[in-house]
Amino acid sequence: MKTPLRINSVSLSTVLLCLAACLSSAASAQDNATSASNQKPDQRVRPANRLSRESSPYLLLHAHNPVDWYAWGPEAFEKARSENKPIFLSIGYSSCYWCHVMERLVFSNQEIATFMNEHFVNIKVDREERPDVDDIYMTSLIVYQQAAGQGGGGGWPLSIFLTPDGNPIAGATYLPPADTDGRPGFLNVANQVSKLWNSNPERLKGSASIIAAEVRRLSGPRFSVEEVDLSHSLLDAAADDISSRYDPVNGGVDWNPARPDGPRFPNVPRLQLLLTLSQTADEDAADSKTRTDLRNIVIHSLRSMAMGGLRDHLAGGFHRYSTDRSWHVPHFEKMLYDQAQLLQVYTRAAGITNDPLFFEVAGEIADFVKRELTLPGGGFCSALDAETNAIEGEYYVWQPQQIEGSLAEDAELFMTVYGMKEENPFEHGYVLRLPRPTQESLSLLNIEQLSGLRRIEAAKSKLLEVRNKRQRPMLDDKVLTEWNAMMIQALAQSSQLPGRQDDLEAAKNAAQFLLDHLRKDDGTFYRSWRNDTAVYDAYLDDYAYLAAAMGELHQATNDAQWLQHASDITRKQIELFYDQKLKAFFYTSANHEQLIARTCTVYDSVYPSGFSVTVRNLLELSKHNDEFKQIASDTMGRFAPTMSESPAACAGMGLALHDLLSMNESADVSAANSRESGTILCGLKISDESITNKASTHSDEKDESTATIVFKPVSPEPNPSSGQAEEKRDRPLSVGVYPFFDKLERGGKCPVAIEITIDKEWHINANPSNPDFLIPTELKITSKQKIKLTRVKYPAHQLMTMEGETEPYHVYGGKVIIYALLETEASETAEFGELEVQLRYQACNEMTCSQPDKIVQRGKLPLANPGDPIRKINEDKFPKPKEPAAGSQ
Repeated sequence: MKTPLRINSVSLSTVLLCLAACLSSAASAQDNATSASNQKPDQRVRPANRLSRESSPYLLLHAHNPVDWYAWGPEAFEKARSENKPIFLSIGYSSCYWCHVMERLVFSNQEIATFMNEHFVNIKVDREERPDVDDIYMTSLIVYQQAAGQGGGGGWPLSIFLTPDGNPIAGATYLPPADTDGRPGFLNVANQVSKLWNSNPERLKGSASIIAAEVRRLSGPRFSVEEVDLSHSLLDAAADDISSRYDPVNGGVDWNPARPDGPRFPNVPRLQLLLTLSQTADEDAADSKTRTDLRNIVIHSLRSMAMGGLRDHLAGGFHRYSTDRSWHVPHFEKMLYDQAQLLQVYTRAAGITNDPLFFEVAGEIADFVKRELTLPGGGFCSALDAETNAIEGEYYVWQPQQIEGSLAEDAELFMTVYGMKEENPFEHGYVLRLPRPTQESLSLLNIEQLSGLRRIEAAKSKLLEVRNKRQRPMLDDKVLTEWNAMMIQALAQSSQLPGRQDDLEAAKNAAQFLLDHLRKDDGTFYRSWRNDTAVYDAYLDDYAYLAAAMGELHQATNDAQWLQHASDITRKQIELFYDQKLKAFFYTSANHEQLIARTCTVYDSVYPSGFSVTVRNLLELSKHNDEFKQIASDTMGRFAPTMSESPAACAGMGLALHDLLSMNESADVSAANSRESGTILCGLKISDESITNKASTHSDEKDESTATIVFKPVSPEPNPSSGQAEEKRDRPLSVGVYPFFDKLERGGKCPVAIEITIDKEWHINANPSNPDFLIPTELKITSKQKIKLTRVKYPAHQLMTMEGETEPYHVYGGKVIIYALLETEASETAEFGELEVQLRYQACNEMTCSQPDKIVQRGKLPLANPGDPIRKINEDKFPKPKEPAAGSQ
């Protein structure tokens, strides 16, 4: 979202009106170009042009055009200046369907090429390699359209005419080759621009310089005299703004009631923010969305997308967007960044809801990426095309006779389940989708559930084999640092789901690939790599997402090398992109080539802005290094007015603000409860004075060493003689839950010890596990109240050597204790804190390993106000305070 135009020169109007009349409705010609777009590519072999020397698959698609293309660079601009010719700039990407149409119908047209080569210098850009150029000239298009009084918007292919200095003259998106139904064709438009340039170039340069000035204003960091507090009110506004875009019928948070049947995008940043706020929102708040409201929006949206045609129900993964409101017919390209974001949000939703559909979808995405988008060295490819044989979606859609010929007696079942008995709105075939939950379809067919599900899975496998024999869409196999980092982060997260440990190995392999192939000797990075060639300096987003990925690997593995990489990358990012005076991160580095503008924005695109990811990285790293938090706070404050004006467009910054507020609130509590001379409990500093004061009312009473708070297993019923430890139920271990205080203070912290007693001859995997494909022992504590588990400290592992194995296993045996903190928000008003303690583990002995299992216990602790009497209990479960060394302060 951009700020309003501020062009006030009347000298612009005459020129723009002339060009606008020529370009008006050009983009809408896409709607009538479908039949022409299905033409087969020209099979004649033409001489190669300059683009044949490039590595980008998109540029190579144009390497045999008769257009005399240049790649972006000084050679093209020098030619334009020396010959006093305007520039035609075409920007697209390899999986863009209409980019292919324009390549076939326009840039392969000899008549058009002859005219363009004579009157223009022609530049072709891959927007994925040069997002800086793309962003500037997409903004230029919007400025031009609004200044000329046109409607329309951005999109690709981007077609824009420039002065020899790079200032924008006029532009459009897709242009057909010739005039059609009163709409201007490409040759007509180019001819009009050429005539205007030749008749009055200075006037055209003047109007272009005005547009360029407005682009610079819109692209730079915003200045605001109004100060906006960094507070929860900004998050409430974001929740309300996003919720207003929720489609109550079909889900999704990009719905516009004024255009109810328009295209739909997943818009994962907004879903992620709502999911985060749903875990912290005040359920009783009257002036904002409640926790349940926000969660229901996300769950409904994720379920709708998973059931629609946006999802590839055979191979896994998602297409880029839906062309209709109901997620039925997608735009068929598959982008790596979409897979990464959707894998993250479905992984997160699976962990929160335990919904089998979300586990299934997350696993499918990860498997699809590992199977079809992973290079032998570990890097991830950028995208799969939307078309084959010049027909969009041909690879993915089905005809009834194809299903019948492939599945025989199960054809009717499959077609009913996957919507092929319903109305078909797509001209090239049926897009597979679930018009209703699978169980409902089986009931309609009177088919037993388990048997039906098995038949469906077998049918899907058979159809995937059939589909794999079709001509496949083009694979864009360039490796982009930013998008690879997104997928690394996503796989590190999905590896924490049951049975997904292999995802972590894929994440680590990809991370090492980036470090080996896209890192320079000085610690800086390249943007893109293909066929052993790395090109273009990395941008802000590359560094931001790469640092986030390294941090996520550290979280998943507890391996210090990844944390070190995250810190090093962030320091380099600050050095290259941060302006201390403006308190802002720019998209390009300080030593980047000079363009007509230098972008600095916190607005999300299809994924969270690199600016917001950077702030989140700084906050996370500040837990290990204090130097980063001030930069994060300064930049958040600097852009708070932007967040206030357009909260839904800044969902990534909303997530960063949530991190900052949570960290500040935690620090406030720590400051109130801690002193430098405090006692160390489970590695955490808790003030002796605070504990003494809380217990002073009971100072004449005997401290109790056994818990007065009982946690009971959810199932089976406990043995009355066993106290709070759960009955074994044939499990080789038992668990006890021991809080340090008999009450939880509102706004305070309470250490808790989880004691695990493991039977002789048995062991469980340590955390982190080694080898890392094993399921680590993991503690989770959840509450209906505003109570969260923090600072979990797992015990030191024991080493166990297995016969035939060269690497020792990391295990726990005997009796071990996990320590953590329970933190209660000051605003919590409940009388009791209801806690559910879940321990996930896998137990093994010399003969066998049991299935992964979990022990769940529930209990409740009274809540107390600050100053209320609170007594220490279970002190024998916690380390004794260390005596200070002689002479210490």
